[in-house]
Amino acid sequence: MTNGQTDLLELIQYASESSEGLVRMDAVRRLKRRSLQRLDALALSEFARKAEDPAWRTTAAQVLGFHRIACNYPDLVGPLKGAAAAEQDPEARRALVYAIRDTDGASDLLDHPLIDVAGEAIAGVPRSEVAWHRMLDAYFSGLSPNLEHRILRLVRGPDESADWVVKYLLMSSFEQATDDPTEKAGLLLQHIDQGRALSALLAADDRLNRTHQEIWPGLARRERKRVLLELFTRGVAEAGLETNLAEVLVDRVRQDPDYVGKHGRNLRALLKALSPRDGEQLTLVAAHAFDEAESKARIRLADLMMMVAKELPNTTETVGKILADWKEAPPELLLKLRQTRMGIR
Repeated sequence: MTNGQTDLLELIQYASESSEGLVRMDAVRRLKRRSLQRLDALALSEFARKAEDPAWRTTAAQVLGFHRIACNYPDLVGPLKGAAAAEQDPEARRALVYAIRDTDGASDLLDHPLIDVAGEAIAGVPRSEVAWHRMLDAYFSGLSPNLEHRILRLVRGPDESADWVVKYLLMSSFEQATDDPTEKAGLLLQHIDQGRALSALLAADDRLNRTHQEIWPGLARRERKRVLLELFTRGVAEAGLETNLAEVLVDRVRQDPDYVGKHGRNLRALLKALSPRDGEQLTLVAAHAFDEAESKARIRLADLMMMVAKELPNTTETVGKILADWKEAPPELLLKLRQTRMGIR
C-alpha cells in the first residue's frame, strides 16, 4: 500500500462517526473533493469489506458510492455485493449497497429479504430499461408497502420512465406476480408522467393488442392495451389532469391530421373521465394553441374543443366565446356548437 492509500484510509478513520466533530467535517470535505484512482478504489473496497470497525467500513463504502467508483471499475461490484449480503452491521450493510449504486449489482439485490438492503437497492437501480424491468418484476412479485412506495416515487423521475413502464405492462407475462396485478398496474400508471404515458400507450404497436395467454386473472384474451388505457383513464380521473397531459393532447391534435380519427374513442373516454375543472384547463390550453395555429390545425383544435364541450357541458360557454371570434369558422362547426348548447348530441 502506497503513502497515498495510507493517507486515504486515515481520512476514512477521521471521517467516521467515532471521530470528533471538526476533525470529521474536514475529513469528509477532503474525501468528497479527492480524485480517486484505481489503487485508491482497490484500497477503499478492501477497507469497506474488511475493516475492523463497522464505522470505518460504513464510511469507506459511502465514499465509494459518492464517487460512483463501481461504475468505473466493474470488477469491484461482485466483492462489494457479496460483502453487503454478509454484513451484519445495518449501517455498513446499507453503505455497501450504496457503494454499487447505478450498477447491475444493485439490481441483483432488489429481492433481498432484508428491507434495508432491498430499499437501498431500489434507490440505486441503474437508469436503463433492463434494470427497470427487473425492478418492476420485484414490484409485482410482492414487496412491503414501504418498498412499493419507494418504487412508485422513483418511476416519476426519468424522462424515459413512462416508456419503460408502459412497455413492461404491455409485454410482461407477470410470472412473478403473487396476486392479481391489476391494482399495482393502475398505481404505476397513476405515478408516471401522464403526458408521456398516454403517448406511449397510444403509440404501442397494434400487434401487442391481443394475447392468447392470460394477461392477469379475469382478463384472459382481452386486449391488453385497451385494459391499460382504461386503467390510465381511471387514474387521471382520480388524480386529476396534469398540465403536461393537456399539452400533449393539444399538440398531437395540432400536428397530426389523423390523430383524432385514430384515437377518437380513447380520447372521448378520457374526456368523459375529466372533472369540470380539468375540462376547463384542457380548453384553455387548446385555446392558446388555437390562437397561434394555421388554418387547418385550427379546425382540428376546434373539433377537439367541441369534443370537450360535448362531454363536459360546463365548458360549452368557454368554447363558444373562443370560436365566436373566429371569422373563418366552418358553418358546420358553428352548427355543432349551437346543437351542443341546446343539448343535442
